[in-house]
Amino acid sequence: MVELRLRDLRVFFAVMQTGSLTKAAQHLRVSHPAVSQVIADLEHTLGIKLFDRSSRGVEPTPYARALLARGRAAFDELRQG
Repeated sequence: MVELRLRDLRVFFAVMQTGSLTKAAQHLRVSHPAVSQVIADLEHTLGIKLFDRSSRGVEPTPYARALLARGRAAFDELRQG
């Protein structure tokens, strides 16, 4: 069983929302390397690539889209609890 931290999902959501590690870092008021490390750790933990990186930002993979959907469902459950 894979255990994900809520903080990591929050960082992941910010990257998905902004389309950029830099913009996500600014939004979360943390450093770019911190965001990059969280995403790298998530990819390592899950054994999948979440983003294709380019000079224009990041593009989510199908795995990232699936994680977004399941992560949102988990956060909705927590809010209702």
